[in-house]
Amino acid sequence: MPELLSTNDVARLLRVPEWRIRRLFETSALPEPGRFAGRRVITGDMLPGIIDALRDRNWLPSPEAIPS
Repeated sequence: MPELLSTNDVARLLRVPEWRIRRLFETSALPEPGRFAGRRVITGDMLPGIIDALRDRNWLPSPEAIPS
């Protein structure tokens, strides 16, 4: 996995619409990451927090809800 991700990269990885990733930062649900060329730069260590925040909003199913 790349060490630096964009909001689009994270959305594709987690299979959610990109606006949901952006909204987490816009509403201060998560601290705003650094930017490069005007775009958010998300590091791999931020992914668990993003996943938790998405689940808190029911925007990502919990692991128990995913059929095996």
